[in-house]
Amino acid sequence: MLKNLLNVAGVQQLSKSEQNAVNGGKKCEYLHEPMSPFEQEAGLSLCMVRCRPSFLGIGTGSWSDWEHNVPCP
Repeated sequence: MLKNLLNVAGVQQLSKSEQNAVNGGKKCEYLHEPMSPFEQEAGLSLCMVRCRPSFLGIGTGSWSDWEHNVPCP
């Protein structure tokens, strides 16, 4: 199967270091923070977020610490 894939135009095999650098993505959780009256008037929407590594949408590592004042998605 690998030979079939490598025969496709423009395809090249990654080196071991390039394979290790591939990021499978991350899975994140968002929480809305309570907003001050000023933020509500300005129409700002801020969240807290924490993420962890993911492979095929399945979380594979530890959660990071919560980051505050992140724009909500």
